[in-house]
Amino acid sequence: MLAVFAWLGIGWALFIAVDILGMVELGTPLYPHLFNDRAIEWTQWVLLALAIAASAYLAGRLQAEDRAGSARFFFLLAIGLGLMLIEDAGDVRHTISGYAWGMVGYEIFGLHHAVVTHVPYYAALAAVPVYAVLRYGRYPWASVRTRLYLGGGVLLYALAAMASALAFLDDLYVEVGAWVDRVVLAGRLPVPDGIAASGAHYMLVDSVLEESVELLAAGMMLAAILAFASYVRSSHVDRATRPDDRASETPPSP
Repeated sequence: MLAVFAWLGIGWALFIAVDILGMVELGTPLYPHLFNDRAIEWTQWVLLALAIAASAYLAGRLQAEDRAGSARFFFLLAIGLGLMLIEDAGDVRHTISGYAWGMVGYEIFGLHHAVVTHVPYYAALAAVPVYAVLRYGRYPWASVRTRLYLGGGVLLYALAAMASALAFLDDLYVEVGAWVDRVVLAGRLPVPDGIAASGAHYMLVDSVLEESVELLAAGMMLAAILAFASYVRSSHVDRATRPDDRASETPPSP
């Protein structure tokens, strides 16, 4: 997490120094080349890929040790993170909303077509990790560090997903971006060539803010997996009293 914070700090320092304070003149805004589909989001994809591999591997090790509950949690978590990586790298939701626009029109039930398609899409995407937490979350909960990282990652991803799903509801992202530009950045956000100010305000939230939140979330998910692996390896807690001891994790006979 220190590495994640440091990397994110570099991105924000460049954004503020070049685009907001104008310390370096590039002739074009820098922030479109830092966050969305660039270095910050690329790092998020790497962290998600590492988290998927680590979670799947940990699930296999736990299953071999007859820790069925913990194994199932991390197996489901690997699947959920895999679906999130596909969405993040492939922007599947935009393709779906584009099809909906082409078939039904710009508005569906009086709402922006993206709102109508994104909300159920994100709900379906969250189904696997939410089920894992509700059904098997008591097992990783036994580790304090895992609990903190996992809770933080889930909350940040939930915040990012809900915001993204409602981005076009009453121009939410544009309005929030305009407020941040006016109040926090003193109106200094540069507008890239070829787009309106509203487009720049949308990018401020969709790119700079949202990708920062998602990078922190991805880092916390990987940290949670590694923290639980460390917890299982340690012998500081009596196995007989741990909620993830072998007896408690053996599934009942059908």
